[in-house]
Amino acid sequence: MPKPLNMTSQPEHNEAAALIGQILAFVREHRLRPGDRLPSERVLVERFGATRPVIREALAVLDCLRIVERRPRSGVYLRAEASVASLDMIVVKADLGLPVDDDEVEQLSEFRTMLEAQAIVLACKRRMPRDIERMDACNRECRERLKRKESIAQPSADFHLAVIAATQNQFLLRTANSFYLATRAWRAQVFDDIDVCRRSIRDHEALRDAIARGQDARARDLMAEHLKVADHYWHDWHASVLSGHGPVGRA
Repeated sequence: MPKPLNMTSQPEHNEAAALIGQILAFVREHRLRPGDRLPSERVLVERFGATRPVIREALAVLDCLRIVERRPRSGVYLRAEASVASLDMIVVKADLGLPVDDDEVEQLSEFRTMLEAQAIVLACKRRMPRDIERMDACNRECRERLKRKESIAQPSADFHLAVIAATQNQFLLRTANSFYLATRAWRAQVFDDIDVCRRSIRDHEALRDAIARGQDARARDLMAEHLKVADHYWHDWHASVLSGHGPVGRA
């Protein structure tokens, strides 16, 4: 896998991260389709004013993410993103501030619901004392931040990852981590609302208790309701971004 795009790291990495956004915008603007060839390195250098090393780093990241395919002595070609791209491509888009489309919003929501609804059942069966301790630590951090009227976006995400970690399945945890990285902007906006924070904490404490007691049916129902509310916030936030009006009111 490529190295994470650290926007505060060395200048050449910052340039490569910015260039990835420009290349993806170029693909959209020119309506390039899977199998189409991207401009040569020389043309990209001239078009974007970047050095060849930066061009090559950006293309290497896109190759690792399975957005493009580099063919020896032929060039760089666009892959079919929806069918072969890495899930981390959504994270890269979020890091670069690139918009997600309506289909991606809907599919991310479905992905999260399917993942976490199944994961919590496994968590009830496989949780260990350390998993419950981790959930408790996340909930304490949420309550402490709420007292200071601070966002609980990060410890709330950490709680969900703790639940998934309790499945003892590293691949479920890896994919969930990508979802939470990709939706940081949304979560930052949602958890500006104190009422949302309070409800989230109450839900998380109930989820924690159901998992600790091994009540898989109750835990599944609680998670389904929790994610239904989150899905409402997610769609409202996306609609507000598309309208250009900023965050919309939240129930």
